[in-house]
Amino acid sequence: MTAQERFTLEGKTRELRKKKVRALRRQGVLPGVIFGKDVEPLHVQVDEHDFELLYRKAHKTSIVTVDVDGKKTDVLIHSIHRDKITGRPLHVEFLKVDLKRQVTVEVPLVFVGVSPAEKSGLGKITHEETSIHLRCAPDRIPESIEVDVSVIKSKHDVIHAADLKLPEGVHLGHGVSDRKVIASLVSARVAEAAPETVEAEAAEGTEAAQEG
Repeated sequence: MTAQERFTLEGKTRELRKKKVRALRRQGVLPGVIFGKDVEPLHVQVDEHDFELLYRKAHKTSIVTVDVDGKKTDVLIHSIHRDKITGRPLHVEFLKVDLKRQVTVEVPLVFVGVSPAEKSGLGKITHEETSIHLRCAPDRIPESIEVDVSVIKSKHDVIHAADLKLPEGVHLGHGVSDRKVIASLVSARVAEAAPETVEAEAAEGTEAAQEG
């Protein structure tokens, strides 16, 4: 749950816009933009291969220092637009951050441990959430948050957002309730019935389609 390392990425100011950026992509160049509060959007371009290598390690939770023509800017990778077929990145958006101001980011949840209740056959552990919005300084963003399901020992035990062990200086994001359910136990009967229900609904759908 420790904060990730810092990364750097070389970039250049981008002159080509809209349809003309196709020429950049053919050269292995990824178009993008740096935006943020109270700043004018800066259109940039980075090496596609370098970006993909960085993203495998940095994801969206690490600070990246983008060096554009000698000017360094601290950013988070806000979003990536990819080709639906090839998965190749088409455009990237960088969010400029102020290391002195808190940001709200979505951090993945990693489930660990073994639930005694599940082990004894009382039911199946369900992951109600796979990520959580957190608020903290940019340099304190954790790579992930662990959820230890070993605390679920009976059918009445539930893990709420308030139960998550957050690093110092990291808080639940605005609007995230302390009572938000993160993991719980579904009874064995419900867990077993679920696949049957799905199959039955699928069959009904098929019959309806054939009748239509």
